This record gives sequence, structure tokens and C-alpha cells, in this order.
Amino acid sequence: MKKGKIMNFFSDLGRSLMMPIAALAACGIVLGLTSALMKEQVLNVLPFLASGVPYFIVSTLNKVSNIVFTLLPVLFSISIAMGLAKEDKEVAAFAGFLGYYAFLVASQCTISSGFMDFSALNIAATLGVETVNMGALGGIISGLVTTWLHNKYHKISFPAAIAFYGGKRFVALAVIMTMAVIGLLIPLVWEPISVGINALGDLIHAAGAFGVFIFGTLERLLIPTGLHHVLMCHNSW
Repeated sequence: MKKGKIMNFFSDLGRSLMMPIAALAACGIVLGLTSALMKEQVLNVLPFLASGVPYFIVSTLNKVSNIVFTLLPVLFSISIAMGLAKEDKEVAAFAGFLGYYAFLVASQCTISSGFMDFSALNIAATLGVETVNMGALGGIISGLVTTWLHNKYHKISFPAAIAFYGGKRFVALAVIMTMAVIGLLIPLVWEPISVGINALGDLIHAAGAFGVFIFGTLERLLIPTGLHHVLMCHNSW
């Protein structure tokens, strides 16, 4: 029975990820095509694409299609919350976005606090917030936490004096507060992990041809989690 529940969970999780993955695939085709059309070699052969309306159209499509890649973590958070919620899926999706944004802002607060040295972290702008770049993993964590809180509290009731904040309205509050706490702690946890990744990068770089094999293998293994960019951003590559 327990094995069946685990399999059902991962089956539902896989289905909930299909929407952003489908959008990713479609936009990837457009991004690849427009990037190819903007290459210098192509522009030399087809000079009319280098200026005017054709270039404006191609460059606009290139930038627009890249938006899904930029927003992939928050799309994961929303789609997981919506897909795994038992009821009131739209409320879960809304809470998924709020939770992920609270996670980003809280992480930024810890990083800028000066409590410790966070120089090993990969910092990037996400939804306008300069914070730790965890890729899709941050969105997955937010989506799963949101799902758990939503399914647990979306029917909670309070005394009459504060009844307004019960049920669906409490979900958003619970998700924001929980993800804020997780966001405050994540840089503390992710810093030593980043140090280890950097050390692994130095080791792989020193291993020569065998290091290239290790790097390729680790990159492929990390792609499902969205963490492959952590290896790519190491300065030794």
C-alpha cells in the first residue's frame, strides 16, 4: 500500500510538471531557430535579416521565447501546487507563486545580512530579486511545501473574531511564512554545498580527459533538478 502511494505521488508529480515542460519544449524550438537566424554566418548569407522589420521580429521572438527558461522555477512551483492540490487548485497555484517569491526575498535578506561569507553562492536575479540561484530545485521545493500546506489547511476554521482568515485565505499566509523561513535558512545550507561543488570542479578540472567524462555525466544527472547550471558556472571550465 505504501509503495502504491509513493508511485501515485510521483505519477501525479510527473503530470503536474507536463505544462511547464511542454512550454519549455515549444519555446526551445523558437529560441533555437531565432538564435540561429541571428548568427553572423546566417546574416552574411541573408543580409535582409540584419536590420529593419525582419531583425526586430526575430530578436523579439528570441527574447520572448527565452522567458519560459527564465521563469522555469516559478512555473514549477505553480504547476506542482496546482497539480497536486486535492481541491481548490487555483488557490494552491496562487499560493505557489507567493511562496516562491517569499522564498526568494527571504534568501536575499540572509545573503545581504553579513552573518557569514556567501561568496561561494551563485547569485542571480530571479523575478527582480538578487538571490541564490538554485534553478528549478527552488521552485520544486516551493511547490511541494505549498501542496502540503494547502491540502492540510485549506478547510481550517477559526473563531468568529478571525473567521475571515480561515480556510483558503489561511493557505496563502501559511505558505508565505513557511517559505520565508525556508528562504532564510537556504543560503546557510547551500553555502557549504556550493563550496563542495567548487572543490569538485577544481578536482574535475585537474583530472584532464577523465574529468571531462565526469563533468558530462554529472551534468546529465543534474538536468532533471535544474542544477546542471551550477557546474557550468564554475570558473575553471
